[in-house]
Amino acid sequence: MSSRRLPGGDIPAARSGVPPRSGAAESAAHRAIAHLLHLLAEEAPTEAFDRLSRCMLDPAVSTDRDLALTALARAGRVRELLAHRKHREKETQALYESARDLASLRDGEQVLEAILQRTRQLLGTDAAYLALVDPDTGEAYMRLTLGTVTTPIQSVRQRPGQGIGGRIIRTGRPYATANYQQDRSLDRDPSVTDAVAEDGIVGIIGAPLRLGRDVVGALFGANRYERAFEPSEVALLCSLADHAAIVIENVRLFERAERTAAELRAANAQLRVQGQALERGTSAHGQLMRTVLRRGDLAELIDAIGGILEGAVALVDPNGQVVASTAAGPGAGLPAVGTGWESPATTARPGAAHRLDGAADDATERWAVPVQAGPDSFGHLVFAAGTPLLEADVRILERSAQTAALLLLMERQAAVAEQHVRGEVIADLLAEREPRWDSFSRRARRVSGIDFDVPHSVLVLTAAGVSRRRLLRAAADYAATRRGLASEHAGKVVLLLPEVDGATAVRAVKPQLDRMTGGTVTCGVAGPAASAAAVRRLHRSADRCHRLLLALGRAGQAAGVEDLGVIGLVLSGTSREQLEQVLAETLGPIVRYDEQHGTPLVETLWVFFAAGQNPRAAARSLQVHPNTVYQRLERVDAVLGHRTWREPQGALTMQMALQLHRVVEQVPIEVLVGS
Repeated sequence: MSSRRLPGGDIPAARSGVPPRSGAAESAAHRAIAHLLHLLAEEAPTEAFDRLSRCMLDPAVSTDRDLALTALARAGRVRELLAHRKHREKETQALYESARDLASLRDGEQVLEAILQRTRQLLGTDAAYLALVDPDTGEAYMRLTLGTVTTPIQSVRQRPGQGIGGRIIRTGRPYATANYQQDRSLDRDPSVTDAVAEDGIVGIIGAPLRLGRDVVGALFGANRYERAFEPSEVALLCSLADHAAIVIENVRLFERAERTAAELRAANAQLRVQGQALERGTSAHGQLMRTVLRRGDLAELIDAIGGILEGAVALVDPNGQVVASTAAGPGAGLPAVGTGWESPATTARPGAAHRLDGAADDATERWAVPVQAGPDSFGHLVFAAGTPLLEADVRILERSAQTAALLLLMERQAAVAEQHVRGEVIADLLAEREPRWDSFSRRARRVSGIDFDVPHSVLVLTAAGVSRRRLLRAAADYAATRRGLASEHAGKVVLLLPEVDGATAVRAVKPQLDRMTGGTVTCGVAGPAASAAAVRRLHRSADRCHRLLLALGRAGQAAGVEDLGVIGLVLSGTSREQLEQVLAETLGPIVRYDEQHGTPLVETLWVFFAAGQNPRAAARSLQVHPNTVYQRLERVDAVLGHRTWREPQGALTMQMALQLHRVVEQVPIEVLVGS
């Protein structure tokens, strides 16, 4: 009896054509199944299972054929399950490692490259690429590629629903095709199709990148040969895409958090700087206010400002004159008197500092800020330093200007109160009833400090376009710096200036008051005189000059009697009777004729002489025919009864009479002649 050996033990071989015994066959089948289980436990290679299968199915071997077939089928199923589980374990481990590696990255570009590298590794594809959704257009654009060999594929864009990328983004489901070019279910863009063909890509698989319900992109694997992707591969790519979407969003959130943190750090730094600036500004403001409250003078305040800002400071009045400056003075870069410095242009914000332009080779930085209290301007605070002025220091400079305005306003109020007391002296001096001069002079010296033994000039002032209160304030400010006195009397401002002659007053005072008030001042001047009684008489002369300026159409000018020309000389040495006689004899008949007949002979004479005794020029001024002028002049001859008024001597007398007539119409004769 012959026998054959099965792997794992001896099984008696059946004789050819003779069926084996039942017990022996069953024993051999059990040994084969035991060996089969051993191979399964040892995870033996496929070749070992193939050898066992051939032996168990060999008719020469005494085995139970049905039992053997059942065992082999079940063993094959077990092998498939074990292989599938092992494959899933490998995929799970790979996904875990991918998630771990991706989560450790913070740089966005590194994250994307790692995603593509892991896709190629897990799926075994030739290329991988990642597309993101453009939030503005909704199109899918190629963000990054790995394994591609041509440029066009790197710039592909697809509308929703178009191509594989557009289809995935629109449906939110994965898609795989074994041959992209032959897939008729796709709506392809020719330019995208050409780019794919140029790169040699054939099989493509893609999965959506999801964040909640939103699809933010798609992850792709691609081969340069036709490949049918298994469902397990699609599931693997979907899992990797889910990981990738989360990591991409985490990177975005991390970058946003970093930006927010950087912004917060910058804001904290800015707050710290602002806090320091506020503390410095508060300290500076407190120091300046202490100077004001202890009634420090302007020079002390200017020195304090210069010490705080570490530079040279000056207060420049509206006339461009430096009123007070730091010890360094104009030599430290400040504009000096007469250098042509002008006030800076009006800024958008009231009270704002303004940087002044300097020479191209000048390293000194200069700033100016207006010093004003309400509508009143005291000039500008000017600062100069060799280093740039910080924003916080600019605010301190602006506060310093406000403090200077407060100090000047307090000084002005004190001066106003003092001027009010001293103004009572002017009221007594110019009262209708003449005071007792001995007692008045003593009281004036005691109350106001005015010594009438010192020569004083008198100025009577009005201003067009400016309130009398503003003019009085300007005159008081001017007087305070020159030991003078200003007050209001009879609706006009009266200014007394010691040790100033009339000519100087005419030349210097009016321009200053024009600038200080912003208006046009008319100024009658008389003096000087060195006694209270003489000053009282000077006031009447100055008031008469003021009236004459207005009557002669010379408003906005300054003049003394000697500045009025011939008419001033005539009036200064003429009595009331003489003046009335001149007017009655020279112009009286013509005035009466005009009153009786309603004719304009006086006006015609005035225009005739103003036109240089040219009848045609006078006609143009009067807007009448020249013959009318000739007829009126002949009527004047008839009314006067002579033509001597046309001759040089008579013409001079007539012109003088016309001017006196015009003045008398506005100024009473007793005021003109002083009696």
